[in-house]
Amino acid sequence: MHSPLSSFSTRIERAEVTPARWAGVQLLACDVDGVLTDGSLTFDSNGELIQTFYVRDGFGLVAARRAGIKIAWVSGRPSKVAKHRFDELGLDFCLLACDDKATALLDLQKQLNIGPESCCFIGDDVPDLAAFTVCGLKVAVSDAEPVVVSRADYITRARGGRGAVREIIDLMLSARGYWDMMLDMFENPRAPKPEASQK
Repeated sequence: MHSPLSSFSTRIERAEVTPARWAGVQLLACDVDGVLTDGSLTFDSNGELIQTFYVRDGFGLVAARRAGIKIAWVSGRPSKVAKHRFDELGLDFCLLACDDKATALLDLQKQLNIGPESCCFIGDDVPDLAAFTVCGLKVAVSDAEPVVVSRADYITRARGGRGAVREIIDLMLSARGYWDMMLDMFENPRAPKPEASQK
């Protein structure tokens, strides 16, 4: 059956997201399924959920946090696997089984004393549109639903679960001048490695 959402065109004009906007992000919030994973849901013989996370996204998330960007995972699905990965990376806010993404993000903004313009959200499907309404920088992964793409400020080249989050973090860190500094640390064997070396 033809989906009404497929009628939304992805070929729309967008203003370029400037380096200043990327550098101004203080809270990066991501959906989980379809953004940090490829959206597949696999269950083992005991009915336990299996999810796969992209290691390069993990490196980027830790690097972003070390650069002073707060990180939030906001998902409508509860997941022990996602919570384990989140804790392993040592990030800031893990909001799973969240049934109101807009309110959750507004609460985080209030807690951090920032406005919507300082918040970026990465999404892929219709439930993420609520988050888009309270974030100044709206990102859709390349394989997002067309209606989400049509409302995004930026569309990644990478697919969800395959480096889309890392792509956005690279833009933020480059705009802050942090990325070049980190590369210098890794390329200079005499320099101490930054804490972002954890993946």
